Amino acid sequence: MDFYKVKAHALHAFMVAAFRGTGFDGAQAQRAADVLHYADLNGHDTHGVANLANIYLAGARSGEIDPQAEGTWVADLGACATFDARGGLGLLAGQVAMTRALDKARDFGIGCTVVNNSSHFGAAGFYASMALDQAMIGMAMTNLGRDPVAHPLGSVAPLLGTNPISFAAPSAKARVPFVLDMSTTVCASGKIKQAMRLEREVPTGWLFDAQGGTSRNPRDYLDQTANLPMLGGAFAEQGGHKGMGLGLMVEILCGALAGAQTGADKGQGPRNNIGHFFLAINPSFFSGNSAFTGSIDALLGSISGAPVHPAYAPLSYPGQPDAVSRVERLEYGIRLDSTLVSQLDEVADHCAIPRLARVAL
Repeated sequence: MDFYKVKAHALHAFMVAAFRGTGFDGAQAQRAADVLHYADLNGHDTHGVANLANIYLAGARSGEIDPQAEGTWVADLGACATFDARGGLGLLAGQVAMTRALDKARDFGIGCTVVNNSSHFGAAGFYASMALDQAMIGMAMTNLGRDPVAHPLGSVAPLLGTNPISFAAPSAKARVPFVLDMSTTVCASGKIKQAMRLEREVPTGWLFDAQGGTSRNPRDYLDQTANLPMLGGAFAEQGGHKGMGLGLMVEILCGALAGAQTGADKGQGPRNNIGHFFLAINPSFFSGNSAFTGSIDALLGSISGAPVHPAYAPLSYPGQPDAVSRVERLEYGIRLDSTLVSQLDEVADHCAIPRLARVAL
């Protein structure tokens, strides 16, 4: 497997051009590319440009995603609102909804919005992190609509999505903010697909077969001979029931509350109706921003670099590895494998845009 380095700004510009070449206007293309670029810069390689062709552009070409969709607010009362994306791009609908949640949090202390009739919205951390510039707490979740992929506690059929949760909290300028972005499955399904593309095995515990044995072959997931369990694992003794509970919580907030589909609706309807949930909290309505960020700084400081036993890696909190990746990738570029680069070359040719400039490693 060969690898290449691409400049961060060039990768972003390429994604903007690809979205424009698939029917999105300039502003939409820019905002959509911002979400994918966030993932690539922060080290979430499974949620960035790797999904450009197979999820977003393919969805727009097939009609699953409507580039011309104009979402609308179907409910708006007090601190709460519901947005109907009308089959549009989740990368855009998510930003619209989180922006409204932040606006409401400025007025009410809390803002909560939900989205239905949407599509895959990328890295949940992008939306939760939108709160940080406004010194607020942000939370973002999404389900997979009617297309579940996970088998909680050995279920024969897939029942839940990867159902990610992200939570971001601001800190003082001297410390990296806390940004949690996690699937409620043992790993994101994109990590299995990435391992397949790179021709690598997955870690023990990511996939389980019908007999409860583990598999390290990512192709077993594609062939449906091994299943993706919820966070904690395939058995209750490992904590798999906790992951299932979190996954169900996301389904309730993003599906039932938002008016979107859930795993119970598998196979129903002409278009998958994915739902999102966003929450913004304004600390100034509680203890005040300075007291809050001071407490956060002390808490994060007690975690970062705390002594660990010799067998363990140095301790860091969610958000710190992302910050390191972002600095490195902005300066030195982003590494892409040859299979993905070939896929992007096909995108360029199809959209009649220049191929992505890269340097072989």
